[in-house]
Amino acid sequence: MFLIGSEKRVRSAALVAGALGLLFAVTPALYAQDAEGQDADDQTRPSYVLEREVFDYPSEGRRDPFRELNPTTDVGPRFDDLELAGILHSPTVGSVAVLVDRLTKKRYRVWEGERVGGARLLRVRPTEVDFLVTVFGISRRETLTVKRQEEEL
Repeated sequence: MFLIGSEKRVRSAALVAGALGLLFAVTPALYAQDAEGQDADDQTRPSYVLEREVFDYPSEGRRDPFRELNPTTDVGPRFDDLELAGILHSPTVGSVAVLVDRLTKKRYRVWEGERVGGARLLRVRPTEVDFLVTVFGISRRETLTVKRQEEEL
């Protein structure tokens, strides 16, 4: 049997309407409840358990890709722009390193254990200081030395 274009469309529309009618007729039966208000087919419905996937990245020299690159909110100056201007060394009270930002000429007084930008002051000695510099999750150790008056001239 060959159908003309408009007859094909009419027959297709009738099939779609019939399928929708069947769907709407069956749907209320799926949600039928018994006299106590419980679903009639609770035993036949599958139970779903939602579990969250957890990823653990070993610290074998690789960085966790879901950890933020710069965890500090206060960015501060770049370590490469800092210059050691002086050291106030006191073994009893605590030592302070005085740093100067070469670009802005701003001074920073940093105690042992404090952070300035992406660097943490590890140790202060009478003529030099040790920093742990972290940039994009990679850490390196840097030592800054106080320049003597003769070196500057």
